Amino acid sequence: MRDRLTGPKMVQILVVMVVLSAAFWLRTCGTEQQTTENVEEKLDYCDVSHNECRQEQGGLIATARLKADKLQAESPFELNITFSDPSVTVVRSVLEGETMYMGTLPALLQPAGKGRWQGQALVGSCTEARMLWAWVVEVEYLGQPQTYRFLFEVRH
Repeated sequence: MRDRLTGPKMVQILVVMVVLSAAFWLRTCGTEQQTTENVEEKLDYCDVSHNECRQEQGGLIATARLKADKLQAESPFELNITFSDPSVTVVRSVLEGETMYMGTLPALLQPAGKGRWQGQALVGSCTEARMLWAWVVEVEYLGQPQTYRFLFEVRH
């Protein structure tokens, strides 16, 4: 029993295709800009690429700054962090994607004076026009571990 493709069946198929195409378009194209704007509106943060940012934990103050001629993906930039107590030891320093998972990227730091640490890093390229990254610094202070998280935005 072979069914023929009749006029009403053809209309049903076309309606389903239009609905699916519209849903696909709205999902992929319609919300891209809105998502990026929502991230910026929801997160109130100190951007270390534009400002010197301070955080305090357990009596220890960390002041961080990121320096670059033009901050962009796959271009090295300088990381600087200063602690209020020079006895701090940096245990780990990495970059992590905040708005999109990008794995962890090394951000190696070297001592650059009393309580000062300095290094270089770069971030990977992302499909989003604006990507929020976190510079995560784990330290040991008076035998206790502490984690600082400084945010910055990269645009392309």
